Amino acid sequence: MNQEERKKYILERLKLSSSVSVSELSEAFGLSEVSVRKLLSGMEQEGTLKRTWGGAVSAYGSLREFSHQENEARQMEEKRAIARAAYDCIGDGEAVFLDSGTTTLELAKRIVTGQKRKIVACTNNIFIAAELAKAADMRSIVIGGELRTNIYSCVGSLAQQALSGLFFDKGFISGNHFTLERGFTTPTLGEAQLKRQVLAASKESFLLMDYTKYGDDSMVQIAPAEGIDVLITDWHMPESAAEGFREKNVKVITAQKE
Repeated sequence: MNQEERKKYILERLKLSSSVSVSELSEAFGLSEVSVRKLLSGMEQEGTLKRTWGGAVSAYGSLREFSHQENEARQMEEKRAIARAAYDCIGDGEAVFLDSGTTTLELAKRIVTGQKRKIVACTNNIFIAAELAKAADMRSIVIGGELRTNIYSCVGSLAQQALSGLFFDKGFISGNHFTLERGFTTPTLGEAQLKRQVLAASKESFLLMDYTKYGDDSMVQIAPAEGIDVLITDWHMPESAAEGFREKNVKVITAQKE
């Protein structure tokens, strides 16, 4: 593989994932990590990507938001592992909120097919609502509002009004990026406002984020790193980063590969 082919490979990876690590590229190319860092540095100067701690991210910027269809194909093994770990955190007889996202959709599938049957689930996502409807013996609540057709979530003043007066044992939230410095972020104000309202209404708050979302920021902060109770991520997450969240009194659950 020559230099141009390596660059093409990196850009193709960044189309599927918002980030790529130096160690991952080192193994794929059979190069030293020093050589990979030099390659990434050159690509950053060309404006094709942005370097981050331990790797690189797409040059799309803080407003980039993948559609539901794009997200369906990304890191499904990791998302399913995170969903398994999240399901283990839910107890019988609990009210839970499932935020819009493909990882929370996997959690909804677990709830529908799992042993626990006294769960009441609330969501603002059309696909998740359709999934929950498959369990005729379970109650679910659907929050309406302004429909965002790219990710099929309902936001805005109607959604926020519908959430007023509702409280949950556990709130499961997703996002687009997260860092220790700026916490958990998303590209749009409406999504961030609704997610913050869910966090405030939940006795225990969970962020479900796979490793590719670490190391960059979207435009709007959902919560600072210390503003949530539990971060559920996957086995690719660097231990040093996980330890940084623990130092901010966040419980970190690392979902394991099945």
